[in-house]
Amino acid sequence: MNKKILEQCLLIAKENNAPNLHPQWLYYKHYSFIIQNNEIIDWGTNRKGSAITILGYPNYSKIHSEFDAFRKAKGLLKKNKKFEIINIRLSKTSTLKNSRPCKCCSSYLHNMGCHEVWYTTINGFCKLKLNQYMKNLIKEI
Repeated sequence: MNKKILEQCLLIAKENNAPNLHPQWLYYKHYSFIIQNNEIIDWGTNRKGSAITILGYPNYSKIHSEFDAFRKAKGLLKKNKKFEIINIRLSKTSTLKNSRPCKCCSSYLHNMGCHEVWYTTINGFCKLKLNQYMKNLIKEI
């Protein structure tokens, strides 16, 4: 992943990390960016949702940022080309928090053609290779 893209995504997330801009301001603020050919295709946030469109936690009626971002980007992605995703979670003061995707989102992204996820921790960014992660997950079952 290009360091410039990571920095650009972090800047966008921080610029949108305000009560009037993020739909889930009182809870966990997640931002997901779909990247293809070192370009930001589109991005999304976590938010409340209806039972029809939920991916993630149906009991709490939440739409995860990964699903929101992919829904916006799917018509813009080049067919048969893999893409990456950058997940960022911020506190109210814009400090980094853990944004590793849940098992549901990891599986969804893998099935949609995503091959790696870059996600924030309190120390910076980490990389998750979805192919290997899914193989390990299947072994656990």
